[in-house]
Amino acid sequence: MKENIRNKKIWDLPLRLFHISLILLVIGSISSAKMNMLDLHQYFGVALLGLVFFRILWGFFGTYYSRFRSFNLSIVDALSQFSKTNNITSIRTPIGCYSTIIIMMVLLSISVSGLFSSDDILYDAPLSFLTPNLTSDWTYIHNILHYFLYILIGIHVLAILYYQIVKKMKIIERVLDGYSRIEKINIVSINEKPLIGIFLLLILTFSPILILLYFN
Repeated sequence: MKENIRNKKIWDLPLRLFHISLILLVIGSISSAKMNMLDLHQYFGVALLGLVFFRILWGFFGTYYSRFRSFNLSIVDALSQFSKTNNITSIRTPIGCYSTIIIMMVLLSISVSGLFSSDDILYDAPLSFLTPNLTSDWTYIHNILHYFLYILIGIHVLAILYYQIVKKMKIIERVLDGYSRIEKINIVSINEKPLIGIFLLLILTFSPILILLYFN
């Protein structure tokens, strides 16, 4: 039985690479900003923007659990997750789906606003010249959204630790190898062909960096 469960692959390789790349780019983006290395920060930012675009596209063209149509957005199911009697073992939990959407929206907003921002001293973002009258607004949005991102990261880490340590659901292992480890007969086992996804991820992540390097 355990072997059959373990053989239920749910996360395709491009999606797993997306998660790992997202962690690295967010860490790099935050670290470079804190060290006031804004020239380096902009490259992390545009790469992050491209990565988010990949996730949006992969939400339509990826394997089953990568697609947005697999998301469970039921409010009733989401509220039931807070119940003591809740025993959800599905791959896509409602709160997990909502958190994914919110994090992507915040990252997209941070990345886009960053393209038009300025510190009014030494650094102007690549597209700040397009909206000179709105630069202070873009900068304010960019800066204030970081606090929302920190909160979301904190909640996300706590949720991962809870499910990993308390619920023993091994979600970290799922991200690493893609297998479900859940005793549920209606899990859809994917049959992935990862090369297209990996190519798309690389193109969308690195193209903005190359464009920025060219014009700089």
